[in-house]
Amino acid sequence: MVKLSIEKNSKKPKYLLLADSITSQIEQKQLVLDERLPSVNKLSAHFNFSRETVFKALNHLSEKGIVRAVDKIGYFVNDLSVETEYKVFFMLDKFTPFKEDLYNSLISNLGENVKVRLYFHHQNIEIFAPLILDNLKNYTHFVITTYIKDSKSVQKVLNKIPPEKLIILDKYEPNVNNGCGMVFQDFENDIFNLLKEHIELVKKYQRLVLFNRKNAPHGDFVQKGFERFCSDYNFKGNVYDNFSPDYFEKGSLYITIDAYDRDMVEIIKLARKSKWKLGKEIGLISYNDTSTKEILDGGISVISTDFKKMGEEAAKMILEGRRERKGNETKLILRSSF
Repeated sequence: MVKLSIEKNSKKPKYLLLADSITSQIEQKQLVLDERLPSVNKLSAHFNFSRETVFKALNHLSEKGIVRAVDKIGYFVNDLSVETEYKVFFMLDKFTPFKEDLYNSLISNLGENVKVRLYFHHQNIEIFAPLILDNLKNYTHFVITTYIKDSKSVQKVLNKIPPEKLIILDKYEPNVNNGCGMVFQDFENDIFNLLKEHIELVKKYQRLVLFNRKNAPHGDFVQKGFERFCSDYNFKGNVYDNFSPDYFEKGSLYITIDAYDRDMVEIIKLARKSKWKLGKEIGLISYNDTSTKEILDGGISVISTDFKKMGEEAAKMILEGRRERKGNETKLILRSSF
């Protein structure tokens, strides 16, 4: 038995006292990397603690990544950096320039004593589910973006995570257990309100066109807001799920939501070929800002949420121990293309 000892007369819960004793032995190099800890039964008997208390202590250390559980064998020292306060499971659907801003913001705002491991699910429930379910005991927090069409399966998996450990980003998930945090975009109302706010500019154009590619995970929400705006304010509006030169007409305002900006590029190429100027003969609004869009063809107008702010809010929820559900501000950044 490793010489574990418990601080006497402490007001801390017993499981935290046991966890502190184990981390203290690691700091003093009495326990080394990959060393097996005493069994649950031995710890329970040694300290006269219930098995439940011992499991709670070991699970606490497992969530922080300090120990790891090996099924039917026991618990082993997994990390010598015991000063880690939190260990965060961070899952994105895919990596784009704006999701990189989100990731970097989360990391910088969490500080040095937090470890973050990045995963991707590529909008595939077969990847999403096992990655989460296999790691439920290995992290103190789960920060996740979803965008998977099988919403029932997604919600079933998310509800396996204790809500106080879960923060959902970017997309609102309506049927997840109360108590989790969310920072999300309100896609339908955002596009409706932003077009309404700038309706005098919209009136420059005879027709509004939205390109909603089938692989755009937020496309259906954007389309609802777009169609509602066109209906409420009597604009001629068209929605297409792919790009074709046949849809290219003078006097049209084009809105593109493709994460890889393929539709935006095709519109710019055709405008150059026709010698039409963006913001005059045709208009163009793209989703999600990048440094390239600031300077391309005099500047591309964008509808964009603040992904850095989203990462900051998630970090605050972790560090401050609070959970809330809040929309993330989205703006229409005006440039010469609109």
